[in-house]
Amino acid sequence: MATRVCRSIALVLALLAGAALVNVASPAWACGCGAYVPDSPGSSVADERALIAWDGSTEDILMSLSVTGSSDRAAWVMPVPSAARITLGDTEVFEALGQLTAPRIEYRDSWWPTIPWLVWAGSPPDTAGAPSGAVSVLDRQRLGPFDVTRLAADDPSALAKWLSDNGFPHPDGLNDNLAPYVADGWEIVAVQLVPADAGGALTGPLQPLRLSFETDTVVYPMRLSRSATMSQHIDLYVLAQHRMDPSTLPVPGDKPTLEFAGRIDRSASPALADYAGDAAFLTRWKNTIWDPASIESDYIFEQAPADTPFQQVVYRTRDRGDLTYLVLLGILGVGGVVAIVLLTRLLPRKSAKR
Repeated sequence: MATRVCRSIALVLALLAGAALVNVASPAWACGCGAYVPDSPGSSVADERALIAWDGSTEDILMSLSVTGSSDRAAWVMPVPSAARITLGDTEVFEALGQLTAPRIEYRDSWWPTIPWLVWAGSPPDTAGAPSGAVSVLDRQRLGPFDVTRLAADDPSALAKWLSDNGFPHPDGLNDNLAPYVADGWEIVAVQLVPADAGGALTGPLQPLRLSFETDTVVYPMRLSRSATMSQHIDLYVLAQHRMDPSTLPVPGDKPTLEFAGRIDRSASPALADYAGDAAFLTRWKNTIWDPASIESDYIFEQAPADTPFQQVVYRTRDRGDLTYLVLLGILGVGGVVAIVLLTRLLPRKSAKR
């Protein structure tokens, strides 16, 4: 008996240990566009979103990061196809985007009787020209907690070395992942996040960073994420004159999920006025890349065949069973009274016959 008890305890402990390991290893949110690497192992990106706005010739990428834990310094790298202008963005933009793209709530009534003493106690689940071999520093600036450097190079190994020498991470395969961008003559925007106060820490929501550059193709760089060790969760808002659908995917066949598509009223969204044209169409896509090593390309978006609107619908059930229960109780009560009356009338008659 004691042996069985010991075995049972050991099994429970093993299951608890396994659950703890699963919890530790569960994927954290990471920057899909490049490489976000904090200097503290307890820090990660809890939320990463991007707004892509395109007017036909200029693209804006607004990045929003929220850091969990605490870190003294972190860094990420973003390739862009042409010279970029970097500024701070407005924190209210993503609040407006979240409200515009929220699912529509529809209610359904359930009249199945709810009997209080039979109700389960738990709650139901809810249904973004250098000399050969050299690196050119094109510009440096400090924007809030961001130290931003614009780089150009014609040698990916030299570029990776420059990043490493200047405090940026050098994950395995970085040289190869930089190579296609260098070959195409792209700029590299290297960003280091440093607390505003000496001795401070990076934690919580950070002010968004805006990158503006000329391009005739709507692109969201992803190939640097090939070196990531965690799954990549991407939440992209694409704002253009028409609905924009992905034509090229980071992982072939792994199509993102459409969350929203529809025209927005510029006057009703002041936070988006600087990004939206007179006839702005907003499309929202979400994607999870479970195996970053399988990334082969960037997100490329093109105009959809039609501006077909879409909005998710969340159905919620309103429990009207308590009313049904009361009606049933009333019927039973009336039935009981009628039965008693009938019995009281029938019993004296039977007694009289005897």
